[in-house]
Amino acid sequence: MVGSSVLLVVVALGHGFTIYPPSRNSIDKDLPLFANGTFPQANGKPGCTEGEGACGCWCNNGTDGCEPGQSCFWFSQGCSIGCPTCLGVDGSARWQKDLCNNSAQATVCNPLLRTYNQGAECNSEKDIYRHNPWRHPGTAPVFDACGRAGGGIVGGKVGGGAAFYIETIHAKEGDLGSKVLPPAPSGVAYKAGGVFEATWGMRANHGGGYQYRLCPSASPLTESCLQAMPLPFAGVQQLQYTNGTRQTIPSVYAYANGSAVLSFIDRAVPTAAGAWARNPIPDHTQGGSTSKLKTEFAPPCADDTSPPTLGLCSGERPFHLSIVDQIIVPAETPPGDYVLGFRWDCEETAQIWSTCSDITIVS
Repeated sequence: MVGSSVLLVVVALGHGFTIYPPSRNSIDKDLPLFANGTFPQANGKPGCTEGEGACGCWCNNGTDGCEPGQSCFWFSQGCSIGCPTCLGVDGSARWQKDLCNNSAQATVCNPLLRTYNQGAECNSEKDIYRHNPWRHPGTAPVFDACGRAGGGIVGGKVGGGAAFYIETIHAKEGDLGSKVLPPAPSGVAYKAGGVFEATWGMRANHGGGYQYRLCPSASPLTESCLQAMPLPFAGVQQLQYTNGTRQTIPSVYAYANGSAVLSFIDRAVPTAAGAWARNPIPDHTQGGSTSKLKTEFAPPCADDTSPPTLGLCSGERPFHLSIVDQIIVPAETPPGDYVLGFRWDCEETAQIWSTCSDITIVS
């Protein structure tokens, strides 16, 4: 149940990003190119498909509007678990290797927690996604707590993953979010000890899982600050469709040590702080996968596996829905201004999406 506190609805679309409260990363939303949720399709860049709108930060916020700007292009590219830094090199997201040769082992081994190739023996050669961020959540590095525009540039090469950040008066490719994006006070307040709603979706599905964290606005905005205040999940997860209707689904959560929490439609099971929610939307089956389905695992709705997005709640581009989570603000959280951080650790790719929003916690 949602408590008596004011509700927060956060929409992040994958690539992942927050919509409400407006994130610092959506700073371009009022520029003519991106006004009213639009995006300059194609924009002369390779890999863009105008018919499917593959280049835009397209979002579904039920019957409400979305104005994401370029929020979905703030991320970290080429990041393996246990490494000191990300590579940011074009193509490194899909190399499926230990990018710093540190021999870190995956801890998320339970097939219920994995979102790709669930039947492969954990940490075996057939477990090709074992080095990617979701397989030991929170231990892969990021370029910046609020993401890097375009994912990273090394030697003048643009980070891949269809991330073509369009330079504006606010930011350019390679900029660090915590350094160039000014605070964007939302005027929204949430009660310590209460529960709020967070909603996200995907522009492109890379599996894995995600976490919401807080950092006091008076503190330096770093990944370590956000990691110090992870928010627990209340154990309620829903799919929200374009007509505004919602469907409650079973939810699965992971801790960094690989232990799992299962929550049910008729019996919500809250997590402790530090838990990560598994992305409930399965991608279509990838090459070499052990899945016998058209998807990497069973979809959470009565799914229509028709092109171009594969299904209602599955596939690479599930534009039809967003994902609603109920999040707990611990009662001991001091009142004040905070940055709400969203971090999505992918499993299919060595990528992490990050956005930052400005909120207030009240007693």
